Amino acid sequence: MELIQLEEILTCLKGERTLFRYQRDGYALQLLRDYIGTGMKITELRQSPYAQLLQKPVVKSALALASTGQLKPQHIDWTAGELATLNFVLTLDQWGTERNSQRYYHQLSRTGYQLVLQLNFANDHQQQYQQWIKAAACAEFSSWSHPVVKTGRYETLAWVRIDLDFALNQALIEEVQSDWVRQVKSSYLQRYYPQLKEYREQVLKPYAQVWDEAALAAAIRLIRTDLGIKEIFYHSFETGNRMKGISANLPPRSLYSDLPQKFAFKLTAEVPKFLQDLRHTQQVLRQQKSGARWYKLPHKEVTHVEEKTEA
Repeated sequence: MELIQLEEILTCLKGERTLFRYQRDGYALQLLRDYIGTGMKITELRQSPYAQLLQKPVVKSALALASTGQLKPQHIDWTAGELATLNFVLTLDQWGTERNSQRYYHQLSRTGYQLVLQLNFANDHQQQYQQWIKAAACAEFSSWSHPVVKTGRYETLAWVRIDLDFALNQALIEEVQSDWVRQVKSSYLQRYYPQLKEYREQVLKPYAQVWDEAALAAAIRLIRTDLGIKEIFYHSFETGNRMKGISANLPPRSLYSDLPQKFAFKLTAEVPKFLQDLRHTQQVLRQQKSGARWYKLPHKEVTHVEEKTEA
């Protein structure tokens, strides 16, 4: 997107802090709550694109409350309220370049700018982290060349890069990534932080188990609720790497296959409209013998019935 549009988004949405509470498999409750509106019959849900989510234990707990056979938002809210949560602070930033020659360096599908959602640790983690890892520099387990918080105010667990077009009502999940989880596993850093293993096992473990789904859930909420965009695309592994010019140091395949499939994204040959006319998009379409593929998040089509008025 253009820088002026991104700056308008940041001006409107940047606040002091946004607390985000997340529980494992909470994305399933969030997606279903968006999908059912004011309520939906369970039999209808079993035939929906989100039918796979009904097997999650947290969803089964919500279904058990629907004594009339219709799942309602309050059933989901009651279930979510009983779950243990991890606390995060969400912040927004920007990423990108106007120089086409720098596009691959920034791993962009198209030249321009992108919105970055940063999933940061909240104070409860920070207190424990500082007990185990003393005198660490800010962003010690993050790469400073990546879109993470570098002021020391927060530590970024993960981030999501998002490209979008309001006129087309579409957004693309460009990247989901975490330096923190990978770096804390590094044997090289163990020599500088003797208690790194204890921190990893006693503090970081629950965060490491859910960072990817928590980051994606927060991004979907941002796109749908705050930005009001309906259609959400997500890169598949092969197509995403080609679009972003990644040929070495490939990202984990699971982040561009298992993760979107977990959220019920469906593979499609449909190209995000704001990428369709780009020359390199056409090149990727020709290069991939099996055809380029993106994932797309299902959404419920709302039909508006006009009321008839009597003459």
